[in-house]
Amino acid sequence: MMLLLLVACNSGQAQQQTPASTSGANAQQLLQQSEQQLTAARTLHAVVTIQIDGETYQGALTSEIWKAAPARSRSLILRSTLSDFPVGELTVSNGEKLWIYNPARHIVYAGSINSQGGSALFGSSSNPVNQLTLNLIDPIFSQSQATLASQTVTVDGHSATVVHVTSQQSAASGPDYSGDVYLDRSNDLPIKLVLNLQGFAQVTLQLPTLELNRSLADSLFSFTPPANAQVAPLLQASATPTSGTLTLGQAEQLAGYHLLSIPSSQSDYQLEGVDVLSTASGQVFVLHYLKGDQSFSILEGKALANEPLPSGTTLTLRGTTATYSTGSDNPTLAWKEQGLGIRISGDLDEQEAIAIANQLS
Repeated sequence: MMLLLLVACNSGQAQQQTPASTSGANAQQLLQQSEQQLTAARTLHAVVTIQIDGETYQGALTSEIWKAAPARSRSLILRSTLSDFPVGELTVSNGEKLWIYNPARHIVYAGSINSQGGSALFGSSSNPVNQLTLNLIDPIFSQSQATLASQTVTVDGHSATVVHVTSQQSAASGPDYSGDVYLDRSNDLPIKLVLNLQGFAQVTLQLPTLELNRSLADSLFSFTPPANAQVAPLLQASATPTSGTLTLGQAEQLAGYHLLSIPSSQSDYQLEGVDVLSTASGQVFVLHYLKGDQSFSILEGKALANEPLPSGTTLTLRGTTATYSTGSDNPTLAWKEQGLGIRISGDLDEQEAIAIANQLS
């Protein structure tokens, strides 16, 4: 969904609006004051609901988010009608390590990340739900043409100032949008945003809870994988997982190259879907398979071709050198082929992993 939003935000030409100089200056000042509060805060607790209404993409997502500067974060999906974001998905970062738990698949992605530093809470994030929010909020406060509406309205019991916003025509790389930002008159913080993303959808973002600089328990930013959950590596320092299950065809279209997979004629194996991990060196595609009660993942991508093979037993596989490692939570068979790095990870012994590898086409 993040990719769809980014594509939509960068399409077309910006709609022009010529604000009156006085109201424009006041509106810009209000947005700047709101942004300064968000970026200067040391902690944040928010409940965020995003509603997307478009011809081809519709749904709603509610998540609860905690952040503590410089780089600790936690988010939990409370409600969702979007298959990309399952209810109960939990993302936790202690600033050095990131965990993403998908309860529907009973899988945890875990690995080290680079601390971003700084105090900005609405800045870059290694949390997919946070990042989706950032993709919508950040340009509104920093790149908009703004004018004040004449009326004051009430939103969820709060008296709010309405600021009309449109994307700046000069910001060619910025989002193309128009809409309204509702700022709480008591503190100038956002309560609601209603944006029309040209060529995509109307997006409504509501913040029924937004608390800054409250004390947050350290336990919020630690995580222990549940018993019997599959643990898969993030694979790359500063990796940013992108939550969103794709079909194999959609994943190949996104990748721009062929992904090796188990032929559909092998009916014992069921492809559950494909996730994408966006890393510093490119995308890694994760194919989730079931065979009866046994689950495993095939991770592949050009980004992995630049990574060294995990240490382990060396063997010859598919005409090249591979390693089979049992040093992590899940044994991993790894090799490189056709410009891709490929890893099979799961509760598999060496012969089972080799048999799966030899079926890939």
